[in-house]
Amino acid sequence: MDVEKFAEEVFRSEPKIRYVGILDNRLNVLASRMRDGVHSLTSDEDDRHWLVLVPNILIDCAEKLSPTLGFVESVTIRYEKLFLVFFRLDAFTLVLSFEPTIIRPFMTALSESMRKLGSRYLK
Repeated sequence: MDVEKFAEEVFRSEPKIRYVGILDNRLNVLASRMRDGVHSLTSDEDDRHWLVLVPNILIDCAEKLSPTLGFVESVTIRYEKLFLVFFRLDAFTLVLSFEPTIIRPFMTALSESMRKLGSRYLK
């Protein structure tokens, strides 16, 4: 197992990735690394505390419906300042972050549509 090499290859394979976090199935942080030259929006300590708790809870919740709906491909969160993607890879949980401007046409258009409708009808 070479998590540092894995992280390097992840950064090399997709230039839009800002951050790579890797946990094992015992919630040990194996890697928590920003791309060289990219400024983190949070402290390393906050990243590690958050990494141990949040991704697995979100994926576990999503997987509750797997027997009915099938395999969970990924779980995402879009913040105003960051876009996060969580994956399970065998006994590992992988967390990737991107700039919030990453293009996801359907979801971006849907979010904008819901905000407009919400401001009109849910105030």
